[in-house]
Amino acid sequence: MAMTLTLALATPAFAAGGTLNLISSNPESGGTNVPVDNVGIKLFFDGNVTDASVWESNSKMFTMKDAAGNIIEVKAYPGQKAHEEGYILVVAANQAAGGLTGHLDQKTVYTLTISSDLMALGGAKLGDDISINFETMDVAANSRLSMIIMVLMLVAVVALMFVTNWRKMKAEAEAAALIKANPYKVAKEKNITVDEAKALIEKAREKNRKQLEKVGGKAPLPEEKTSVAPRLESKKKKKNTKHVKGPRPVSEGGSNFKTGRKAAKERKARVEAAKKASAAGRKTGAGGAAKKSGPKGKGKKK
Repeated sequence: MAMTLTLALATPAFAAGGTLNLISSNPESGGTNVPVDNVGIKLFFDGNVTDASVWESNSKMFTMKDAAGNIIEVKAYPGQKAHEEGYILVVAANQAAGGLTGHLDQKTVYTLTISSDLMALGGAKLGDDISINFETMDVAANSRLSMIIMVLMLVAVVALMFVTNWRKMKAEAEAAALIKANPYKVAKEKNITVDEAKALIEKAREKNRKQLEKVGGKAPLPEEKTSVAPRLESKKKKKNTKHVKGPRPVSEGGSNFKTGRKAAKERKARVEAAKKASAAGRKTGAGGAAKKSGPKGKGKKK
């Protein structure tokens, strides 16, 4: 703490006993590609240049010109925070740019001059004029560069998506092929044993599984084996057929057509009826003959 207090007191003592110095600036002299909007030149001195006793005169010690020698209106602002006694912000109000505060023309060289009469609390002065030169950015060129970068990024994203999707499709196709892999066929093609072929297929499946996880793919499910009978049954069900409880006569549908079965039934009924009639006739004839022969016999006996 004692060391901090000693350093804090040393700076103003140095400024009071000698010359005021500019420690740094932002942008630095010779700086390029300085933004054209919200432009503020930050100046840092080694003395208290914002004290109320010196600020009224110090605020008028700054001038700015463009490359053509045109004077640019500027305004100085003192530091507002603690320990900012040596900080000054100089903001331009470029009338050529519409009088917008902090706005400068693009691709233009500007010179900020700090008067040698800038004075710190205690009487120390700058001694010599200090000039800070800087060039603003080429907005059009930067816009083109930004557009090119944006297009390149878009192309890179599309290419990445294409490659990722291609890898995903490739991994899924390999997974489908590995599901159908036949160890006996592999053993014959590679001239190895069936067990070695099974191990080779399993190793390839494990590698494919990791690849699917990496690209976000999914392995297809194995196909279920179905018998022929269910497929035939399903095909039969698809036919537009109607089932009835039993046969019905065509007459119910309003037709007079007689089927062979009905005609045969009617013929059979006629034959049966004829047989019954014939049997009844024979029976009746036999009874009549008996009645006639009865009295004759009795007469003979007499």
